[in-house]
Parts: sequence; C-alpha cells; structure tokens
Amino acid sequence: MMRLIPNPGVLKIADSFYEAAQALNTFSDSRMSVPTIVNATFALELFLKSLNIKFSCEEPTEIMPGLTAFGRVREVPLETGHMPSKLFCALDATIKNGLENCFAQEQYRNKPMTLIEALQTYDGDFQNWRYIFEGKAKPFDIQLLLELLRFLSATIHGLSPKWA
Repeated sequence: MMRLIPNPGVLKIADSFYEAAQALNTFSDSRMSVPTIVNATFALELFLKSLNIKFSCEEPTEIMPGLTAFGRVREVPLETGHMPSKLFCALDATIKNGLENCFAQEQYRNKPMTLIEALQTYDGDFQNWRYIFEGKAKPFDIQLLLELLRFLSATIHGLSPKWA
C-alpha cells in the first residue's frame, strides 16, 4: 500500500495543536495549564501519526450485474491509540532510526537518553490530562514537552516527502 510520508494533512493539524499549546502557554493563569497540556500531548500524537498513515482501499462492490464500483480510498493509521511510544514503534525502521539519530544530536535541558524514552514519558498523558477530573494526571513539565514538540516539528518538516 502506498503512502506519503509525512502526511501533509495530519502534519498540518499537528502544527495547529502545537501552535495552540504554545499560545495557551503564554497565559499566566493556571486554569490554562490543562488546555495547554492537552493540546501539547495531542500535537505529540499527531506528529507521530503524520509518519504513520497508510492508504486503505475498500473492496470493490457490485452495484448491479456487470457494474462494479471501486472501493473508497481512505487514510488509516498503522497504529492507533494515544500512546506516543507505541505510535513511534509502529513507524518504518528507517524513519525511526532517522528520528533517533537526529534526537541524539539535540541539546536541551533534562533530555532523556533516547527518543523512545522521551516518548514513553508521555504515554497516557493525553487521556489523563484530558480527563483530569478522574485523578490520574501526574505532575508535568510543559517546557520539556514543548522542546520535544519543537524538535519533532522541525525534524518532520525537514523530511523530504516520499511515497513509501
């Protein structure tokens, strides 16, 4: 199945949530912390999904005897869900290795050893902060996530789009 990597539609939406998180982070009002984190963690998910989309074609159907309609083509993720580490692990090995190599060259505060370690840090955060009233949200360093999003945005936008 052919797919464009990165998927420009998904990447555009990821950028929108990243920009929203950055804008919300400028407010000093603590009530904005939950929307900031939810937007940032969703942007993280979408950046990874922009690399993880494939085209799926539904089976052709017979409309009437002798006349067949082609199935719809739609985009579906290789991996679903909200766990950044799982989304990353579902990526093509070449893309994963390229991202890990770029990440190894990054210099920022409290950086984990590997990209997969950084992503594991945020597993479950989208759901836990989106439903903060359920009491599962853990303490959060939004600046560290914004640095990771900056890295992913720049790196993914720097990829030459290709069909895989």
